[in-house]
Amino acid sequence: MYSGYFKGSDQQFSSVQLKNYSLKRSFSLVSNSQNNIRSSMLNNLFTLAAVAALASLFFPQISLAYELEWNQTEAKIELKPDEIEAKAEFIVTNKGEETVSIDHIKTSCGCTGSILDQKSIKPGEATTIIGTFKKGNRQGLNNNQLQVFLKGQPEPVETLRMLVLVPQLIDVQPPIVYWNKHSPKTERQVQIKLNKLYVNEISNLEYDPDLIVVTEKNDPDANIDRVLSILPKSFDKQLRHTILIKATGENGLTTENKLQVFVQP
Repeated sequence: MYSGYFKGSDQQFSSVQLKNYSLKRSFSLVSNSQNNIRSSMLNNLFTLAAVAALASLFFPQISLAYELEWNQTEAKIELKPDEIEAKAEFIVTNKGEETVSIDHIKTSCGCTGSILDQKSIKPGEATTIIGTFKKGNRQGLNNNQLQVFLKGQPEPVETLRMLVLVPQLIDVQPPIVYWNKHSPKTERQVQIKLNKLYVNEISNLEYDPDLIVVTEKNDPDANIDRVLSILPKSFDKQLRHTILIKATGENGLTTENKLQVFVQP
């Protein structure tokens, strides 16, 4: 059997003894390394715990716990023809244990506004947000949003919606008739339909007969209140003209809509 000498010693070892010694030394090194890692991790944990303890003393935590209850988050409103503004009332109650503060309210468009009763809401108290919508020249369904932000919160705590229907009293389809040098020089058909909840008669059509020819027809199926045939008197020069359509209803209600006529030679 091979035998040798351990460097720096007169003791003789067999090859088996040398292997056993090497294994024991390797296990010892691994064990020491693991102990060092554990010690380092424990030191880091103690350091983090100490930092957190100090932070809690000098920087008290801000509680984000709140519970808000709304009487409604969506209001559906239909404006009457004589109304120019819609309002919706949203009441919010603080059901939590801490006072919350409304920082600001962001609206989706310039036609929508908000009126806030009070910003700070103590536990058990409520505040009112009044959403406003100005119709201007808008028609049809308008979907408007009011995002409510609490103080110190980057995201809205609630998004309130106002669905405002502005009734279209005179529906003109299509609202524009157009000719260019490539289009056929033929009549354009336009259909007019009245909202019978408010108006029931076309009272007048205003246009310049020197520029266009307008022929009025009735719909044989009675689904359309009036059919107009439009034909420019000249296709050789540019034309931009408006036909004003007026209608009347009960209690002296009057309304109007426009039909645009264009010729581009």
